[in-house]
Amino acid sequence: MFSRFRAAGRLGLVSALIPALMMGTAAAQFSQNSNAPIDITGAQFEAFQNEDYALWTGDVQVVQGEVILTAPQLKIYGIGGGRFNRVDATGGIRYTNGLEAISGDRAVYRKENETIVVTGNVVVVQGRQVMTGQQMTYYLDTGKIVFNKETKARVRGVFFTEDNAPSNSGPATEG
Repeated sequence: MFSRFRAAGRLGLVSALIPALMMGTAAAQFSQNSNAPIDITGAQFEAFQNEDYALWTGDVQVVQGEVILTAPQLKIYGIGGGRFNRVDATGGIRYTNGLEAISGDRAVYRKENETIVVTGNVVVVQGRQVMTGQQMTYYLDTGKIVFNKETKARVRGVFFTEDNAPSNSGPATEG
């Protein structure tokens, strides 16, 4: 019974860490309202205390305010004492905050170098602007983003300026 209580306590601690783990050290990077509750759902949760990791599986969804992170699997390493060191979201990830969306095959957060690396068919959408590549690295300490540093794949960006944005007034007519 005591081990179940201890696991439930760690579950609460792990749940509180998810925003910082997935989107940076500042919870505001995960949600505009970082005080909003974090709601995590999945088909199954397992804590492997002896191996020092926790695993959410089956259509995992993390919601905080307007922010939604989905993945088939979320694995958190280093849960002992709340000192996480890595989080893997795998199987096709999607992140959205209402203003932008990021998708890819996998996302990995590593505490040792404060990075989030999204790999495999990476698509970043901000409004009408779109960037694609095979790997995107986000450096949490500097805010720097690098596409495809370690791959030979090409990076593509489609950007609209105010001059070439479509007009809402319709086509011009001669009068």
